[in-house]
Amino acid sequence: MVDYVHSFAENIAFGNERASTYLRQIARMTGGRQAVKTRFVCVLIAFLLPSLLIQPAYAEVDPASVQRAIDRGVAYLRGTQNARGGWNEYGSYSCGLSALCTLSLLNAGVSREDPAIASAMKYLRSFEPDDTYSLSLQTLVYCQLGAAGDLPRLRRNVGQLVATQNNGGPKSGAWGYGSQMGSGDPSNSQFALLALGAAKDRGIDVDTTVFERSIRYWTSIQRSGGGWAYTGGQPPTGSMACAGIASMIIGRGGMKGTSSRIVGDQIQCCGNPANANDPVQAGLDWLGKSFSVEVNPGTSNSATYYYYLYALERVGRLSGRRFIGGHDWYREGAEALLEEHDQFQGFWSGSGPWETNNEIATSFALLFLSKGKRQVVAGQLQYPSQIQDEWRSHPEGLKQLVRQVERDWGRDLTWQTIVGQTPDGEVVAVEDLLQTPVLIIRGRSTLSFSAELVERLGKYIEQGGTIFFEADGGDGCGDASAFEVSVRRLCGIWFEGASLDRLPPTHPVWFAEHEVSPDSVELIGKDFWVYGVQACCRTAVFYVPNSLSCRWELSDVLVGRNEVPSAVRGQVDLAVRLGENVIAYATGRDLKDKLEKRTILEGGEAPEPNRGTIHVAMLALGAGGDEARRAIPNAAELIRRQVKIDLVAADQPIGIEAPNLNRVPILWMHGRTDFSLNLTQREMVAEFLRNQGMIFATSICGNEAFAEAFRREMALVLPDAPLQRMDASHPALTSVYGGFDLSSVTIREPSDRGRSQVIETRSGPPILEYATVDNMVNVFFSPLDVSCALESQNSVQCPGYPTADAAKIVANMLLYGLNQ
Repeated sequence: MVDYVHSFAENIAFGNERASTYLRQIARMTGGRQAVKTRFVCVLIAFLLPSLLIQPAYAEVDPASVQRAIDRGVAYLRGTQNARGGWNEYGSYSCGLSALCTLSLLNAGVSREDPAIASAMKYLRSFEPDDTYSLSLQTLVYCQLGAAGDLPRLRRNVGQLVATQNNGGPKSGAWGYGSQMGSGDPSNSQFALLALGAAKDRGIDVDTTVFERSIRYWTSIQRSGGGWAYTGGQPPTGSMACAGIASMIIGRGGMKGTSSRIVGDQIQCCGNPANANDPVQAGLDWLGKSFSVEVNPGTSNSATYYYYLYALERVGRLSGRRFIGGHDWYREGAEALLEEHDQFQGFWSGSGPWETNNEIATSFALLFLSKGKRQVVAGQLQYPSQIQDEWRSHPEGLKQLVRQVERDWGRDLTWQTIVGQTPDGEVVAVEDLLQTPVLIIRGRSTLSFSAELVERLGKYIEQGGTIFFEADGGDGCGDASAFEVSVRRLCGIWFEGASLDRLPPTHPVWFAEHEVSPDSVELIGKDFWVYGVQACCRTAVFYVPNSLSCRWELSDVLVGRNEVPSAVRGQVDLAVRLGENVIAYATGRDLKDKLEKRTILEGGEAPEPNRGTIHVAMLALGAGGDEARRAIPNAAELIRRQVKIDLVAADQPIGIEAPNLNRVPILWMHGRTDFSLNLTQREMVAEFLRNQGMIFATSICGNEAFAEAFRREMALVLPDAPLQRMDASHPALTSVYGGFDLSSVTIREPSDRGRSQVIETRSGPPILEYATVDNMVNVFFSPLDVSCALESQNSVQCPGYPTADAAKIVANMLLYGLNQ
């Protein structure tokens, strides 16, 4: 410890960040941060405290800071890789440490084509390990890499793990160290199950009895309070509780017939009631009460700190929980790890016999940071109901669907459970709802949501979220008509004047990711037709009258060598395709980073007008502009945030013949249909422009009919001032007038390619047209969508721009026009 004290003192000059790293290392060696109470450390702190800048315990983390830490950790592991392609192995383990380092690099985003990975794989493939840790970690590497050439090795490892599971005695279902070493323990057992679960997801057949025995083992050693311990004589710990929770989840996923089952040539969706005393929930409750990212809960030292954090990541990801015991486990864990990181050399270092090895601690830290930050592609709403756990009647369904999406997108993704309302009445915030782009709500009885939850879900839709309702009726589940009545009632609240209708065969939900013939939906004998409600430029709510989650649970029949009746396979395949299509349509494969702050657009809160206020109003054209009425106040709000323009949007559209037309300096014209002006109206628009009024126009969702109509009418209004394409060098696209550099914005161009909807993006200057009246540019037109991007932050289906770029375009045009 003396060496750490000297290092601490010597590095005061480097600032609080580096010095505090050494202080935490001292704390670890004295029993954890909370136990740093020795007189020596207190005297040291008192002596040196005046030299330190007092800062909060943790700095705010964001995607960029986490990625920097990951990159530095990767660089450190690259630097410690030996000439053989591996890392210096720990103890008697054949290739365990090298497999752990390789696994962390792959999860951290290092390409399989990278020389470091190629060299590591050559090294790992030279081993046929029989100890459980090395065998399991090597298997996880093969699964993560996904090389077809490793399938024989993968099957060999699976066979070895199955053969070494205890099949009798008090520890039946457990794994020991391998090669007859040890009768079994929770640590070896969790790694064996991790490997077998990953192999099963890769399509490798694993006997379900292996998972059944494992569940019995973990259930038998769970403590009455819900936690798990390493041995019977020790107290429960966080790392072992995480091991138990994750192992139970993996075990259930490996068993057939959990809540959905195949009976002959039929699918039975209900009939397996949920366990009222769920061991997983009991474990999560224990972990929530004991939660910490400072130490491994339940231990008197920090010898297994990084091991615990890696286990915590698995629990959060496998359970789909963003919060554990009210704690945002990933954000808090990431903050702690960034504080522990040696930013100069890139490694993490702990205490105890294992984690003083920097390669081990760094690998565990990288696994937490990289796997925990996987982008959320969908979520499910947890809500109170009369039927126990109605919201998760098919607990493996969403998880299995996301795995299918991962395979098709070639990306590691995750899912979440969103608690809509807690037992004490606290309702989820809109920002938390927006953590998931697609929210699945399933059930079969009446939805008794509070008025506040209904309002929050409505705002979630307004801010770009998509809700996917599915009725859990039929196939043994009973009548779900009450659920459908609730869905229609909610849609009536959220969408005034709109209804839940059958989506036509031309809707992208039938081909956004996979081709699904609407005819096949009717021929299959079940009602899987997709219904929806249109909101602005998109379908924001979907509904299916039969359970898809039930069939998603069974989707492993689509991979591997499963023999099932063709009718069953057809239903499962259809359900997966529809689920993937909704996700692809709603997201356009454009997902936010997990730590990225969600922006809420509340365009209605405008400041009180003053002498310097500039008013903008929507011109009533009868061209479908009301469909995106929130676009203008949202644009005004965003512009007020970004540049110093006191811009206020009018409450109501105004007509061309309005007597106060010339009192509004800026008119916003948009729509998604053809329109025409009469002679008087054209003359009034021309007079408005001659009086130095300004027009900003855009086609809602890039509608070509509106674009053609606007160009035609402007040619008649301004016969001597035709619209012309704005050159990339035009000063309106620069920051010279206090706006933004628009030389490179993101342009979305949806297109149908083959059997799927493809959202292509490119970078470049925006596509704009303008007209000049009396030497003043005062007509700006975007044929690509701006309105939908400002109406809702989910406009990926429209040819146009993301919300931030759309606001910048409008701001620049207004600034340029006003500065003339």
